[in-house]
Amino acid sequence: MALLNFLHLKTVVAIGASNKKGKFICNATGFLIGFLAKNSKNPTKRAYYIFLLTNRHVFENQDGVHLRFNTSDGKSKVIPQALKFPNKELRWLAHPNKKVDFALLNVNPQALTENAIDYVFFNEESFAYQRSFEKIGIAVGDEVYILGFPMGFAGGAQNFPYAKSGIISRFDKELLRERKAFLVDSSIFPGNSGGPAILKPTNTALNNTKAVTTPLLLGAVSGYLPYEEKLWSHQTNPPTVVSLEREHSGLSFVVPMDFAKQIFNRWLKNKKRLEKAQEQKSEQPAPPEVKTAK
Repeated sequence: MALLNFLHLKTVVAIGASNKKGKFICNATGFLIGFLAKNSKNPTKRAYYIFLLTNRHVFENQDGVHLRFNTSDGKSKVIPQALKFPNKELRWLAHPNKKVDFALLNVNPQALTENAIDYVFFNEESFAYQRSFEKIGIAVGDEVYILGFPMGFAGGAQNFPYAKSGIISRFDKELLRERKAFLVDSSIFPGNSGGPAILKPTNTALNNTKAVTTPLLLGAVSGYLPYEEKLWSHQTNPPTVVSLEREHSGLSFVVPMDFAKQIFNRWLKNKKRLEKAQEQKSEQPAPPEVKTAK
């Protein structure tokens, strides 16, 4: 019984660079999402602005990156992506709060089609905004899937995202206020940055709780919570650290989709350039109900 929609694997994009020999080296993860451009009661008549969502730290201080997509002929294509326009304006946009580790890059769907890219995107209707977690029925202990390319393992001829499991470990106002993220118990590694976190659907629940039967997009991984051990020398005054060991705690941060929506709203407010909207794809997974948030 599969509880991970295989179409969600097609949303994932490898982000990296080409080495001196022209070989693609993956160092981060991104995925495609769609914000409603044209609404309709008929899901097949909706249209979306397509964006690549990843972490701010993946794009920051970079003039460009390389994006590797899978193609419809069973191969892959590496596309150089400039991150600045000729006038030095950034092609991407981040949240004004630097604690929010999100970046949005507008994608031209026509260019994807012309390059025979085999892709789908997460519809805005499938976003689970953290402010609605309680109403939806999402809570600590719920299971999640994390998709991405840990340690840059992305496949040779094609992108092959790795799926990791986990649970929502901590979700509270204090953590969201201080870190702009919540915690999942899932061991992620460098390369997982920017990968989607998807709620695992279930049809079972305890009394007085809700079963969420739809795989919703919760956010994107931004890093892990480290555990540190320090060795102090008391031969100095004050004592000094002579050795520091940092290990993975097994807990990872996920930035919720609310912040992606806020960046998109800022994109519109700033009248930043937008590519033509993508009409609903025939194989695109889309819930029947339209729910949008400001």
